[in-house]
Amino acid sequence: MRLTKFSLLAVLLLGTSLFAGELPYLTTKQLNIIPFLPTPVLNGSPQDKEQQAQVIAIQKAASPERIALANKDSEETVYAMFSSVMGAQFQPANLPVTTHVFARIGETEDAVVDPVKSYFGRIRPFLNNPEIKALVKPSSSNSYPSGHTSRSTMMAVILSSMVPEKRNEIFERANDYAQSRIIGGMHYPNDLEAGRRAGSAMAATLLASPTFMADFEAARSELRKALGL
Repeated sequence: MRLTKFSLLAVLLLGTSLFAGELPYLTTKQLNIIPFLPTPVLNGSPQDKEQQAQVIAIQKAASPERIALANKDSEETVYAMFSSVMGAQFQPANLPVTTHVFARIGETEDAVVDPVKSYFGRIRPFLNNPEIKALVKPSSSNSYPSGHTSRSTMMAVILSSMVPEKRNEIFERANDYAQSRIIGGMHYPNDLEAGRRAGSAMAATLLASPTFMADFEAARSELRKALGL
């Protein structure tokens, strides 16, 4: 691949503090999302049985093609989530700055959400009911809130802020991506609801951060140029 002056500069920047590895922008020290989330339903309760029934119904209704998409949607990069709506130029080879910014956003979701899963201790659907099948690669962590949904929501807010021309398509895809986690047997519907709250809280916090916004503007400029906007 022939590097443009801009992408060469981005490569040189990878060793600076701006792109020093994929460090999270936030951890639980900066953002505790527990107050943003309702308490999940109690394992074994009537509400739990209702949530299980919804997962079973959604799995039974899923076509082989939709299950195949759910497997692809196990990948958690911004490209796996949004390439289908962003176009052919939306790929890491064209977007070194954008790639590293969104990698750090992904690490932020891990750092902020994973401890909350342990706090709530919600059992995943496929471990809670033998009628629910693990149709995608099983996850070993707890279920609430959905990390995939938290991440896709946060990335959708930030990506649509960079490319508002595609806002509707980005959020439609984020919702479909999240639905893949129910189809796969990894999450209940209320896990997704909590994930959207968590993702929105993280995105709002990032967009209010001058440090993040410096990175945001660099990625936005690169992305819009690559997309011809």
